[in-house]
Order: sequence, then structure tokens, then C-alpha cells
Amino acid sequence: MCMEITELTDDNAEEFEDLLDDTLLSDIGREYHGGLVAFDNAAKSISSALFWEIKNAEDNKETTVSEIVELFSDDPTECDELLRVFDEKSIEAGAGESLFEFDKLDDICNRSLKKNGFKIKESESRDICVSVGDVARLALIKKKTPDYIKSLSQITERQFKTGVMTSVMHGRYGLLDDLPFLPMSWFDTEVSSCVVTDDKINGLLLIHKAKPGVYMVELLFALQPDAVINLLAMIIFSINAAIKCKSPDDMIILRRHSKSSEGLVKKLFPGKKGAVIIRGEKIYE
Repeated sequence: MCMEITELTDDNAEEFEDLLDDTLLSDIGREYHGGLVAFDNAAKSISSALFWEIKNAEDNKETTVSEIVELFSDDPTECDELLRVFDEKSIEAGAGESLFEFDKLDDICNRSLKKNGFKIKESESRDICVSVGDVARLALIKKKTPDYIKSLSQITERQFKTGVMTSVMHGRYGLLDDLPFLPMSWFDTEVSSCVVTDDKINGLLLIHKAKPGVYMVELLFALQPDAVINLLAMIIFSINAAIKCKSPDDMIILRRHSKSSEGLVKKLFPGKKGAVIIRGEKIYE
């Protein structure tokens, strides 16, 4: 067998664009993201791949996490090797823990992950998934939003960058450790919204198209003194924008990654549960 483990980079990602899903390759080159493939030189094919993201990268080892976002393999030996190299990369990045949440897990990956030291169990997902049709039924969307709430399409890239840095200076990255490096175009500029006062961005609700028909809320932030009022106004604005330009069947992912985000989701969708998923965790000693 002519298989070799290859780390994906900006320089070589194009070589694999016909062999991997565009969604997987789109994060290669982003800060704190990585990918490995088992490439068969003879067959010119990929039989195994692993993609991950480093979270809380600027914090200490106790909070830095390496999260596997995708893993597939047709070969146990390849899967074992991918996980071995992944561990090296994670430890090198300062991670104290690795985890994953998958909708399903095949036998090959399940065995390799357990062999690699992951403790695996069924759990409730961190994510709450709702459709545009679901949010269209929320009573709060009938409230009028102030004129200073705008879509990203109504502001400049310079204003956007200044607003992002304001959020970062207050320690608010949302789900994105590499938030300062992302251009405004990475977000859906029609449904993402912001607070504009005196030509300055004092609040952001950033939404990214994760894949066709699926949108992820990446950041919700507003400055005091009117933070609560403006957070709600951005939510109403973005929901109404989504109703106008998205399909009712399009899905919105709300990740409960903090106490405040968990509280917000509970308030908007009381009793709503996350799907049952397979969760794995491993501590690096």
C-alpha cells in the first residue's frame, strides 16, 4: 500500500479539492484549524481524513481544547495513524483536552477512537437546531427595531473590523478564536446585523453559512449601557432578514457554549432539546 499521511495546508489544499468536500477544505488555512488525509499515491484517492479546530488557543492548557470536527476512514491502520498525528498536533498547540460530537460513528472510527483513549457516550448536543420557519413564529419579531440596527451589507469593511476589535477587546470571540482574521464576507451580510451609533459598531450578531441551507450563529455581542436592548433588537432584525431572504426550511444552529447563550436559547425556545449525539472526550496528561 502506498498510503501516506499528509497535513493539509494553504499550499497543497488545491491538490485535493476533487477528492474532498468543499465545506471541509474551506477552513484549511484558517488560524487554529487543521486537516490530515491518508492519501493513496497509487490510486490517487483519499480513504481516511481528520479535521480539527483548536479552541481557547490563547488560554492556558487547562482550557485549550482540540475538537475533531470530521473523521472518516475505511482502514483501521490509517485511522490509528491519523489519530496519532492529530494528538501530536494538538499537544503541540497546547491543548489539554480533545473532544468530538458526531451524529453517528462507524465501527472503524469507533474502535480507533477508543483505542486512542477517548471515552465515548451518547449525550445531548450542545447545538439547538431550528428552522427559519420556527423563528418566524416567535412573537418578539413583531417588535420594531431602531434605525441604528443595520445589516452588515450596510456598513464598510473598516467599520466591521473596528467592531470586531471592540468585541475582542472585551474578550468576546463567540465561537471563533480566529475572529480578528476573518473578513466581513465570511459572514452572511444580509442576515448578520450590527449596532451603529456615531458611525461606530457597538454590537454584532454574526451568522455564517456553514453549508447549503445551514446557518450558524457565531457571535452575539453588544456594549453597555444598552446591551440587553440592542442584543434583542439585533436578534429581531436578523430573524426578519432571514424570513425575507432564506427558505423556511433552512436551518439555524444555536450553540449553547456559555451560560449566557444557554439562557438565551432557553428563553427563545423553552423546552427545546438538542439532538442525541455521540460525544467523545480525552485528557492529555
